[in-house]
Amino acid sequence: MNNSKKKERQEKILDAALKLFTERGYFNTTVNDIQFASKMSVGSLYNYFENKESIAVTLYSNIENCLCEALCEIEQNHESMHDCCFEAVRHIFETTERSPSSMQYLLYTKHREFMPVEKTAFASMPFLKMKSWVEKGQENGEIRNIEPNVAMNAIFGSAIRMVFLRIDGILESSLPDYLDEYWECSWRGVRTEQ
Repeated sequence: MNNSKKKERQEKILDAALKLFTERGYFNTTVNDIQFASKMSVGSLYNYFENKESIAVTLYSNIENCLCEALCEIEQNHESMHDCCFEAVRHIFETTERSPSSMQYLLYTKHREFMPVEKTAFASMPFLKMKSWVEKGQENGEIRNIEPNVAMNAIFGSAIRMVFLRIDGILESSLPDYLDEYWECSWRGVRTEQ
């Protein structure tokens, strides 16, 4: 079997697992459920993944890597930490609209319950990169000198809360509709007074 066909089948399994994990929960989803939803035999599924946990770990890793790649691209294209942080929030909002299940899996799921060696999403590479932007913003005078975790929460914590509100159906409009108003409030709380 060629690599593109193999990758296509793996993606089919991961897509089915993502849907089931976010709708039913990890513990309420069986390998047979994933097999049935992906329209593959159990034997085929085991050709690609050792068990349900390996599917969950791969899924988490893929989502985390996509976010990390997007943040690296943002960092390459913007010099100010203000712009990097703004674009990161924009990306998170747009990703939530495109793939709410991915953001739900990354942010809602208690991964340590079934992936004990994995860090929480908030200790992952993407969030560490965003925290480094906050610290650089403090160093260069864009962000006032407050505890970095407090500044990080002011910028990104409430953005993540907006994601939760959207996924839960509380916000009817798409997240990008709130971006400018959100950013004005968020940045005002951390910017250096001028």
